[in-house]
Amino acid sequence: MRTIRVRTALLLGLAGLLLLAAAATPPAGGPSPLDRFTPEQKQKLLAGESILMTVKSNVGGKITGHGQAAIIVNAPVADCFRIFCDFNQHAKFFPRKTKSHVIKSTPTTATVEKEFNFYGFTVKYVMLYTIDAKNHRVNYQIDPAYPHDIEDTAGFFQFEKLDDQRTLFSFAVTKLETSIAVPGFIQDYLTSRDLPALATNVKKRIESKGTWVKSE
Repeated sequence: MRTIRVRTALLLGLAGLLLLAAAATPPAGGPSPLDRFTPEQKQKLLAGESILMTVKSNVGGKITGHGQAAIIVNAPVADCFRIFCDFNQHAKFFPRKTKSHVIKSTPTTATVEKEFNFYGFTVKYVMLYTIDAKNHRVNYQIDPAYPHDIEDTAGFFQFEKLDDQRTLFSFAVTKLETSIAVPGFIQDYLTSRDLPALATNVKKRIESKGTWVKSE
């Protein structure tokens, strides 16, 4: 009789633990940020590679597109966002960036003075970042209150949770208008070379807990 009671107690205890575990585990089978990629793109992302793609949209019957790069970062989304939003440090890991200085900031915005070097050609401008901490997103655009070497640019940086230790990072340039006499340099920067390079550098910076520095 005593043996039956002990077994019953053990079974009840085990059932309780299983119920607690089930309550603490989020439901499986929900949509993943990776679902929007092709099988080939997803394979590259899961292998730790950055990908470059053109995202097209139809606005008023006009087909437009913008460049976008993505990569998986092996770090929690909160850590990714915290490290990335230290805008004063961007020159240490952004390709070609030689200056990134926060002029002023609030909890939801940052005005940042920037300089890029394109094969000896320096581009100066001031960017306005809008920080959406809840959704781990930073939108950017030229701050019209300051002088610039380019007419206009805009885009976003997005961090999306895949699981507790992995985050999808996406970077897009949705608008670019330049008055520079050599726009070919800018186009090169925004296409096949520097967009995926930026994604890779962001991954290295975050996975090193904010210590990795580019060699250029």
